[in-house]
Amino acid sequence: MQDELSAIEDKLAAARRFYNSAVQDYNTAREQFPGSIIAGMFSFEERDFFDVGEARATLSEPPQVKF
Repeated sequence: MQDELSAIEDKLAAARRFYNSAVQDYNTAREQFPGSIIAGMFSFEERDFFDVGEARATLSEPPQVKF
């Protein structure tokens, strides 16, 4: 059970990295020419990165599972 939870946490971390990478690519593309022209015409706004925030401290500890 603990191995499954660890695998799920790893997959979530990988998904966060993938999302943040895509946001970085998007934000960069909308700031560079010619993307900046199109972004301005269609009001594309900058996107925020996914941040766990204060909950990150609890992520370093494995969840307690009781049956």
